[in-house]
Order: sequence, then structure tokens, then C-alpha cells
Amino acid sequence: MVDSVRIAIFGNSHAEGVQLPALAHIGGNEVVGIAGLDAAKAEATARRWGIQHATCDWRELLDLLPDLVMVTTPVDLHAEMVRASLRSGAAVLCEKPFTHDVRDAEELTELAVGRLAAVDFQLRFNPHRRKMRELCREGFVGEVRHVRADLLLDTPNFVDRPFTWWSQAERGGGVLGATGSHMIDGIQWMFGPIAAVSARLETFVKRRRDAEGVERDVTSDDFAEVWLDLENGARATVTVSLALRGVSRWSMEVSGTEGTLRLERERQLLGCRHGDAMNPIPVEEDWLPPEHYGIQGRGPFAAMNGPFLSKLVEAVARGDSELPRAATFEDGLANVRILQAARESSRADGTRISVRLPT
Repeated sequence: MVDSVRIAIFGNSHAEGVQLPALAHIGGNEVVGIAGLDAAKAEATARRWGIQHATCDWRELLDLLPDLVMVTTPVDLHAEMVRASLRSGAAVLCEKPFTHDVRDAEELTELAVGRLAAVDFQLRFNPHRRKMRELCREGFVGEVRHVRADLLLDTPNFVDRPFTWWSQAERGGGVLGATGSHMIDGIQWMFGPIAAVSARLETFVKRRRDAEGVERDVTSDDFAEVWLDLENGARATVTVSLALRGVSRWSMEVSGTEGTLRLERERQLLGCRHGDAMNPIPVEEDWLPPEHYGIQGRGPFAAMNGPFLSKLVEAVARGDSELPRAATFEDGLANVRILQAARESSRADGTRISVRLPT
């Protein structure tokens, strides 16, 4: 048992806005270093949060012997950082998607066996999602026939966003990985492995200006429809986008032989048996708004970082090798396989692609 968990953070943007406020609120930890692409920005973050070490070379932070490394960089940088962190002996939290390449995900999953290593699918810590999963396992909906997960956010300034790594498919950018990965993880977590995928990905905003004002081609997706065949015989549909104006929908619905459950905006769980009216289902606890943790205006994803990081820090302090409910690297690997199959399917006009199932 350690008195205070020593944390190194690779990546500055998500850390500055979400993780550092949450870590400061929950306590029991010390952020010993932060690394960012922009050294001046990393130093400014360090000053604001009382962090001793700031650098643009993340390797320097491993010399500080952190107990936990949090990797929140662009996806194409994850593999090297996670590999080195595991070899240093640290526990690891990696932002999603886990990696951009299945082979990297397989290697890291093998390297993490017996270690505390998690992927940041924080919506698993939503009490409403947990209740939905529990009811499904208790047979509330009967045999699951269909799941629908939608996350379409009306984003007024989306067209004007600058060209960044998020605009580049080769770097792991795009809405399928950014939000679709969460929806897919939720389906797997609740209903089991996914055996096959069909998908159509679109890029509605095809050109953006970079930091120098140069207009560049966007290669990542900003809209995705994915159809999933579950191993248990059920079907699932996932639709995600940031590019559709006038459309705002965030829900997950499961329909079975006996009833239906629907989770609206991660906050309201509704359900009914067939023939009855849909009614709210009480949940013993609710999640606190992100402002409770000092996080400003970032919604459910940010809010769930608080309870997730709290449990993670406690587990690292105890020396645990696993964290209940958290997505493991094995879960992250399964997710990467599905994302890869979806991209392959889209390139092949929606062809159904089989997915290697867990052994």
C-alpha cells in the first residue's frame, strides 16, 4: 500500500481540462510530471497545477518511477508510450481507442498480463449503465434481439475546426474511434462478444485549414453507421456523428423477447415489459456533474472520469492487478479489432467482415 500514488501524464489537452481537476478533487495522488507536444504549454500546465516536472519528452517522466502512467495522446502514439510504461513497472491507463493497429494491441495485451492496465471507457462507471446491464442479465428484456446505440451531437462550430491529428485517419482520428468506440464497448460489456461487422463511414467536411492556414484534405470520418452481429445471435446498430446540424441524440436501447430498456443521455433509464408503458427505472445513485470535480462544461464523459479515476487510484495504491468494471487491455484489443473491421467493411462498400473472437 502506498500513501500517495505517483502519476505521470503523457498528453496535455485532455489532462488539463478533465484529468487534472478530477485527480485534484479525489486526492490520494501526486502528479509528478506531465509531457506535452508543446513544451511551453506543458510548463504552463505544470505551474497551474503545482507539478514539478514538465517536458516535451515523455520518456523523461519514466525516470521519476511513477506508480501510474496515464496516456492521453493521439492514438498513433499510444503503443510506444504504453509499451515503455509497462516495462517501467507502472500501472497504465490508456485513452481510447487503445491503439491504431491490431498487432500493437495484441502485443500490449500480452505484455500487460497480470498487471493493472486499463482503457479509458469511463462510461462503464455510470450507475445508470450498470443498472441497465444488471437488469439485462437478470432477464428483464428476455432474450436480447436488438441493440441500438446513437451518439449524434449537434456541434455548431464543427465545420470551422482546424486541421489536427483528429482529421487524419492514419493517426487514429475520426468520430468512429472518438465516440463510436465508447458505444461499441458498451455493447460488448453488456451483451458479449461481437462476431461480425458491416459499416459505412463518411467524411462530410472534406477540407480544413491547419495552424498555418494551409487547407488540407481530411481523411478521417465524421459520420459512421455500424451494424454488428453479436455472438449470442442479437443484432446491434451504432450511429455516431459530430457533423449533422439540428440533430442531437444520445441513447442506448435494447429490445428483447420480454421487454425493452432505454438509456437517455447517460442520465435517465427507462423500461417496460411488452404491452406496458415505458416508465423511469430508479437507480440507487446518480452521477455527479463534471463541475463537482472542477471540470467545466464537458458532460457525461468528463463526469464519469471522477469516479473512474478515484477507483483506479485506490487500486494502484493497494497494488491490485485488476479493477472491477474497468475495460482491460483485452477489452481494448477486442474494440480495436471491431474498429479495424468497420473501416475495412466501409472501404468494401459495407461488406460483412468477421471479427476474431476472444479465446
